[in-house]
Amino acid sequence: MNILEHIKQELPWLDGNTVYDLTRGKPAPEQLDITENYYSKLSTPYELDGIDLRNYGNPEGLPSARELGSKILKTNFDETHALDNSSLTLMHQIISCAFFLGFKSAKLYGHSKIICPVPGYDRHFKLLENFGIEMITVPFQKDGPDLNAIEDLINFESNIHGIVCVPRHSNPTGHTFSDDNVEQLFKLIEPLKENFSIFWDNAYACHDIEDTIQQTPADQIAKKIGLENNLFQVGSTSKITLAGSGISFISSSADNLSKFIDFRNAITPGPNKMNQGMHVKYFELVSIEKQMSELKKIIKPKFELVDHILEPIKDTGLCFYEKPTGGYFYSIDSAKSNADEVVQTCSQLGLKLLPMGSCFPYGVDPDKKNIRLAPTFPDLASLERCVTIFKNVLKYLN
Repeated sequence: MNILEHIKQELPWLDGNTVYDLTRGKPAPEQLDITENYYSKLSTPYELDGIDLRNYGNPEGLPSARELGSKILKTNFDETHALDNSSLTLMHQIISCAFFLGFKSAKLYGHSKIICPVPGYDRHFKLLENFGIEMITVPFQKDGPDLNAIEDLINFESNIHGIVCVPRHSNPTGHTFSDDNVEQLFKLIEPLKENFSIFWDNAYACHDIEDTIQQTPADQIAKKIGLENNLFQVGSTSKITLAGSGISFISSSADNLSKFIDFRNAITPGPNKMNQGMHVKYFELVSIEKQMSELKKIIKPKFELVDHILEPIKDTGLCFYEKPTGGYFYSIDSAKSNADEVVQTCSQLGLKLLPMGSCFPYGVDPDKKNIRLAPTFPDLASLERCVTIFKNVLKYLN
């Protein structure tokens, strides 16, 4: 009897027709329902902050929406702009501007190399790959990127022009960078500050589900070390309100924002101020803290369920992971270099996972061990089946 037959005998509810999916970090419908419930109580604003929301203009965003962004990112209002729905789009535009126009201290070229802590966010890597920018990987240490590995790269590699990070509940590993890690990282970067981009994607800035360390705002650390023109912070409300129609934010130095808005003015006559106005009104009705508290009630039991199912095989050495304190993912390392076989076997049993290597540049996981689980979207009953399939596959293959 082969592995598939064994598992099908153990899990009689596998019918061959139902497909389970843990590939993407999507909010569950129940999360979106929370926002919809409050949204339904709002009337659409057509004027806010003395601005006609129906018209073009205000490329930096509504003042009250910028205030919202500065609260979420913990940045200064004057250095925070509110734009359209996707922070990933902002990343693309920042890189485009650095590539084609260049910022004061952040320029990219065909020979540029970007440092990428791994495992990391697959869309970041695909974005950089699309520009032909070489990506150089470093591992994590407990409290952030591996500083010794980064120091070695800086000492021995040429044309290193940036780093890309998710500093809180990093996708997918869950790392939250300590102040000491960030300060030491920025000090390593300081000699390269004439041309270095720090892409700081704070996508999970307020997505704690367990007690998580407090962080000094990155811009404060950057200014202390003289890197204010090198730091580009982005974030959004995508996983706070409505995933397809949130607001994105960018924070950087005044010089960088001026260059960026000039670049964007050739792309768009202005952001969606109607949507920004709705978000401002939404958070007048519901505080960010209350919103996140209600989302946590849905997300936390799912993370606890994953840990409950996988902890026994972790304890026996069949896989390795750190339980995240927030964010949207679990990063699992198989005990053997067989992530591809694990993913393929799960697929044959009806469970879709990201392909092996997805969380590494160019899709290459050198150890062939890492697998990302995205547990937020399924309901609890479906999630239990997903993780049970995954556990049984690991148990038989390892």
